[in-house]
Amino acid sequence: MGDDLKWLIGISASMAASFIIALIASFRSLAASIKAGDDALHERINRTRDDYVRRVDLDGHINQLRDGMKELKEESRESAKETNKRLDQVLAALAQDRK
Repeated sequence: MGDDLKWLIGISASMAASFIIALIASFRSLAASIKAGDDALHERINRTRDDYVRRVDLDGHINQLRDGMKELKEESRESAKETNKRLDQVLAALAQDRK
């Protein structure tokens, strides 16, 4: 083989090796970048899970609030009925006094 052919094969092998090394480095860099993004996402998910109330616990408190609201509505209705009865009695008494 001629020296020119050996030199061409050597340069081609060097360039191929450089290209393969650059390709491996870019894939590793991309994988590291993806892992960093995934780690940040998982950290946010874990923080959200730790900081917020579970749905089961929240449902219990909401049911207690609903029961309390129902009781308040019933008491308000009873109070309005009693007020209406007393007003009717006062109006009846005033109507009899006018006669």
